[in-house]
Amino acid sequence: MFSINAHTNWVKSAQFSPDTRLIASASEDHTVKLWDVTTKGKIGDFTDFDEAVNSVKFHPDGTCIAAGSANNRIKIWDIRSQRLIQHYDAHAGPVNEISFHANGRYLLSASTDSTIKVWDLRQGYIMYTLYGHEGPANTADFSPSGDYFCTSGNDSVVMVWQSNLNDENVELIDDFGTKTANSMATGRQSRPAVGGATETRSVA
Repeated sequence: MFSINAHTNWVKSAQFSPDTRLIASASEDHTVKLWDVTTKGKIGDFTDFDEAVNSVKFHPDGTCIAAGSANNRIKIWDIRSQRLIQHYDAHAGPVNEISFHANGRYLLSASTDSTIKVWDLRQGYIMYTLYGHEGPANTADFSPSGDYFCTSGNDSVVMVWQSNLNDENVELIDDFGTKTANSMATGRQSRPAVGGATETRSVA
């Protein structure tokens, strides 16, 4: 239908907004850009990264975008004000992919450091650090209902996890406020049984 000459280097990720009016794109040129589908014009340019941006996703309410980068960080912006509202030093290696839970409160991240992390965006901390993949974890995605998420890695394995994160009270990211966390924040850790997926369980 049409093409957008979006970036000056490889585009690593692109996603429609929930209402399909916008497209967000992430690139090795260290930027995230926001595009209007109707006009094909750029309406946002987020340049807070100093390395490649590997993954970009819209919040379910369509008002925010999150991005994970090769400098181990996750950042979240309000697209209306184009203001950075949350910043996490998330992993010990590049963040390869992120995914919002359907209720908008939680974020999932997969990293080259072999871990999967689940973030509570309202509180601004790591809920779980999950160990299962041998080598980099490349992808992570919540199911549409949010009851499960799947991950994949360089170990040739796809794992399916039970999330236990559904919340009847859907809360929008607008209410969260500015949050900053680092990868050493307190979080529950879980390690699946070798050779298969397992339900997420916390340990002391």
